[in-house]
Amino acid sequence: MILKYVLLAFLLTSCASYKGKNSFKKQENLSYGAHSRQVGDLYLTDAKEAPLILTIHGGSWSNRSHHDMTNIAESLATNGYNVFNISYRFAPQFKHPSPIEDLSLAIAFIKKSQGEKLKNKKIGLWGYSSGAHTALMYGLKEENSVVAIVAGGGPYDFTWWPNSPIVTPYMGYARDENIEGWLEASPVSLLTKNSPSLFLYHGKEDELVEHSQMTALDARAKLMGIDSETHTVSFWGHATTFVFSNEAIQKAILFLNKRFKEQKEMSR
Repeated sequence: MILKYVLLAFLLTSCASYKGKNSFKKQENLSYGAHSRQVGDLYLTDAKEAPLILTIHGGSWSNRSHHDMTNIAESLATNGYNVFNISYRFAPQFKHPSPIEDLSLAIAFIKKSQGEKLKNKKIGLWGYSSGAHTALMYGLKEENSVVAIVAGGGPYDFTWWPNSPIVTPYMGYARDENIEGWLEASPVSLLTKNSPSLFLYHGKEDELVEHSQMTALDARAKLMGIDSETHTVSFWGHATTFVFSNEAIQKAILFLNKRFKEQKEMSR
């Protein structure tokens, strides 16, 4: 049992990264709301006119914290992005759409409190697992400033799992009690021709959230003409993809670099 927890601690402190050359300043545990879990760490890069990225951790909407995303947040900051790495309220006490509402609140807070430092008003989102779901559910809504979304290992169509012990407490009811509600809470139902650019990555051997969740969402996005790219992490499963996916992190950051550069050129 002790070995199990030592291994888990090692995995979470050796998560994948892709560090750049920029330096940053970090402000820890900023409260963006009244609840104790509505906190985040802010990374302000020394790069000029840096976009803002919100990072959202996984944990089945019911556990873990923003500290899991520290390596990704630092990778983004050293590659020229401001980052707000957030925690959020947990299910089953706080059900859908509470994490999405928390993300919205965090974005509003950071834009208001750091407005003078955030010269670039466009934002990006990056989430893993349940955090990927939350990022997409917010970012795929109409009328927001999201340019691009990076989503790893996420559940994109809830209706695939009628008896899920994870989705059911998050939703607060079983799938067959309200199939339409489960579909409306799925990112696949929010795709439109105006959706932001997507970078999706997933472990080929993921047994918690099937790899086909990514390929199905990507296919539907491409049919709508949405800019969507995917990266399959060979060999690894759900948690190990998060820990060992250095190549995915690198590809995702390069994807963001290109999309924000394009957005900047379009706005001139």
